[in-house]
Order: sequence, then C-alpha cells, then structure tokens
Amino acid sequence: MFIDKFKSEDYPIVVGIDFGTTFSPKQPGKYSKTPTISLYNTSSPSTPRLEKWGWLAKVGGDNPKSKNNVTYRKFKLRLDENYFQDPPPVQIDAIQAIADYLEAFHQYISGKILKGFGAGFSPDKFRFCLTVPAMWSDRAKGAMRQASIKANIIQEHDHPDRLLLVTEPEAAALYCQLKSDQFNLRHQDRFMICDAGGGTVDLIVYEIEETSAGKRLSEVTKGHGASCGSTFVDLNFEILVKEKFKSQGVTLPEKVLGKIVEKFIDDIKPIFDGDSDHSMDLPSSNCFLSLQNGEAIGVEDGMFTISKVELKTQIFDPVIDYILTLIQQQLTSAKTCSAIFLVGGFGSSDYLLRRVRKAFGHVIYQINVPPRPDMAVVRGAVHAGLNPRVVTARVSRQWYGMTLFSEFRYGIDPIEKLFYHKNIAYCDDRIKRIVDKWEKVGVDEAKIFSIMFVKKTTNHESFKIYGFKGDGPEPEHGNDPRIVAVAEIVVPDTHLPSDPDGSEVEATFAMYFGLGETKIEVVTKGEVFTTVLTFDAEDIY
Repeated sequence: MFIDKFKSEDYPIVVGIDFGTTFSPKQPGKYSKTPTISLYNTSSPSTPRLEKWGWLAKVGGDNPKSKNNVTYRKFKLRLDENYFQDPPPVQIDAIQAIADYLEAFHQYISGKILKGFGAGFSPDKFRFCLTVPAMWSDRAKGAMRQASIKANIIQEHDHPDRLLLVTEPEAAALYCQLKSDQFNLRHQDRFMICDAGGGTVDLIVYEIEETSAGKRLSEVTKGHGASCGSTFVDLNFEILVKEKFKSQGVTLPEKVLGKIVEKFIDDIKPIFDGDSDHSMDLPSSNCFLSLQNGEAIGVEDGMFTISKVELKTQIFDPVIDYILTLIQQQLTSAKTCSAIFLVGGFGSSDYLLRRVRKAFGHVIYQINVPPRPDMAVVRGAVHAGLNPRVVTARVSRQWYGMTLFSEFRYGIDPIEKLFYHKNIAYCDDRIKRIVDKWEKVGVDEAKIFSIMFVKKTTNHESFKIYGFKGDGPEPEHGNDPRIVAVAEIVVPDTHLPSDPDGSEVEATFAMYFGLGETKIEVVTKGEVFTTVLTFDAEDIY
C-alpha cells in the first residue's frame, strides 16, 4: 500500500494541532487558541448540520432565537473508553463530531497560514502533527486518524507519515527539552511532564540523552493519565452553585447557570491561589426574585461570593488530589526524577503548582511551569513534526501477539487445535508474542519474524493482532479469554505472490512499535506491503 519512503521535503510546512477538550491550539499562528465547541442545526434531527464552530459557536449557542441549534462540547472525551458518558446532544457518533470540527478548523487555519506564503504553496504541502492523550488506547488513536481522514486533513491514500499522532505529554516534553538548559537539565537527568488540560491529565517521565546529534529523549515510564482536567473543576463548581441556590428556593435556568459557570472559568479559576475568597456579578434574571436568604449562600447586592475554603475543598481539591495520586504513581515507577514540569491550560494554575510543590518539593528539587504552559503541547507538536526522531525509545503500553500455526505439541496444545497439513501435525491458533507489556522499544527497532500461511481463494490475506493488558502467564492460544483482537492486517492480493491457492507461503513481518503508531511491513516473495496498523474504532465510537 505505502511502499515508498516518506519524503519530508515534499511537505515544507509542519502544522501542529493540539485538539483539546475545551480549546484547540494550533501552530503556526498568532491568535492560536480556539474553543472546541460546535453548533449544530437539528431541524432534521437524524441529519444534524454543523452551523458554527469555535468562538462563533460559543456566542451562537447563547442566542435564544436559535431554537433548532444545539451546542456540542467536550466531544473529545467520548474517545476515552473509561469515561462515563451521557447520550450526545446530537445524533452523530464521536468520530463524526470530531471530523466536523477538525474540517472547519483545518479550512480556517489553512487559509490563515497560506496568507503568509507565496502562490506556489497549497494545503497539499502541509504535514500535520496531531496530539492525543497518553492514556488513550490504540483504538482511540485509530479513531483520531479516521476522523482526520473524514475531515479532509489528509487523504486515505496519503503516506501515513503525513499525519503524525504524538501523545500530548511527549509533545510537551519536546518543548521542555528545548528549554532544558534554562532549567539546568543534563545527560541522564529524568524529568516528568504533567500535562493538565481541560479534559485529561497526562503524565510521563523521560530521560535526557546527550548524543552527537544533540539532546534526545527516552521514555522511562509508560504514559499514564485520567479524565480529571479542569473541566471537572468546572463541574464541581456547577454542582456547588446549583445546590446553594436550590437550598434557598431557586432552581437556576440552564442559561443562567451557564453564565455563572462561564464567569468562574474566565475570572476566578485562572487566578485562584488558595488565599482569597472570590466574588462575581450575577447575571440579570427574574429567577433570583424567589431567593429566600441570599446572605446564607453568599449573595448580596447582586454579587455572589464563594469562600476560599469552599473553592479549595469542594471545587479544586477533589481534582488536584487525583492529580497528585497520578504524579506519585509516576515517581514510584521512575524511581528517580530531577524535575516536574506542569503544562497545559490547567498546568498554569497557581493553586495546582502550590499543591504539587507542597506534596513533592521535599523529593523533587525542581517543580516548575515553563513559559507559555498552555502552548507547550502545540509548540512541541511542531517540533515533533520537524524532528520526529528526538524521542529515541518508547515503552509499550501492552503485550501484543498474533496467531499462527506451528508444529503441534502433544500434551501441551489443546487437542481441538490439532490439524494436519501434508501429513504433519500442526497447532492452529498458537499465539506468538511480538512485544511485551512495559518493554522499551526503540523508534527504529523492528520486531521481525516469519510465519507460514496457506494461501486462500480470497482476494486478500488477513492477520489478527491481539492485545493483553493484564498480568500473569503469557497467553498461548487465540481463545485465551484474557486477550482481545485489537487490529487486523489485511494484505490485498496485489501484494501477494501469484502462487496457486492452497500453496504454503512464507511471510516476513517487520513491526515498529516504538513510533507514535504501530507501523507494519509484510514481505512475501519480494512483494512488500506497508501500512499503519488500523485499530477498529468505527463500531465503538
């Protein structure tokens, strides 16, 4: 499929996109943060149509005359398989919602970028680096690639390297690595990235390697994280506000509640440091006329005051306590660490920095926020696109294997797996391990092995890849209930030898697990088939 070597010189412009839960920064660009919000026209509920996106969607959603318009937020969280989700506000799946937004986003930024270049450039010359949470599964990453194709950012026939998927903490690490001299980090020093964004918090530890080619990074721990970003601080605030006003006889209308939460997000959350109470103007609404005892909940003369104790204990601390637990898990896994860098929108929180320093300042001598922490991921994404080999090794998140047939082991293999081919006893469905869970794999390290298969009458050959995230004895057969089929390699007949059906064919696999996505080469009698491993996502999202 993709047998030619990727030529980076064909794509002189690298565009970094940090597709976020609440905001989506991009580079290059001056005004680079856009709300991740879509406004759909639902006059035909079964076929909702994107009307506006970004800032226009945020403003348009407040228009009381837009009865058929529905605002869709936080759709990125729907790719987190562990996140409890309410039904979406419009009848489209998560991949389509992401594709709709990214298509509009891509058209806008392409126009802006091309204004600065000559007529000889076009979006066909762009290479993209799109960031994803470290906690995401292979399936979720595959969903992002599918959404990018649907959004016409890339085409299905493009070389897979035209779109790089890089984890958010890795992109942030590349940004911080550029600043490492400023923080006095040297060869073999380890540092942690805590990327605290709107929806997710991702963490990982890297080790700096001084090489003749410059500084390089090697993963020390597996990327880890959870859906516990600043969006959940907002949710805690919303719950507290509803409860307070309900206790005094007021049920806040959705639009009024939304305006109060927006004031908190814009005016209080960014500056809260744990030392002061905070107040805001309440929006105009007749609902407040039924307020029984305003002073009991901090309402006086149209102002609403929330105490620092409430802000800490009921709004910020439940989320930050979870983040501290994640940091401790990374420190335990890494054993040694010289620095922690807080990045992302929530990473710039003074209160978060204070809590992290209080919890870990006695063991980590540097706990800092780099310049422009909210832009660290997207700037690192551009660096990743320009220098995709800065990270030299990554840690596999799970065990991977594939089934094959091999000589039957009497007394070991299940008898129901026995079959004969040319009078030789074989075991069907034996599992071959390709890479271990937690194994460190170099970015250019290929896992190479050969298997024999019998050519079928179909117009393709397929090989399933299995995953195993648990612990315990290694799986031996494809019917082990602990493993799941995570992907399938489908080699078309155009890349298969012309041997007659029923022939034994040897296939040599080269699998690259150290990259952001798993890449596969299959060689059969000189025929080469190369692709990015696609994980089934359409049926999930």
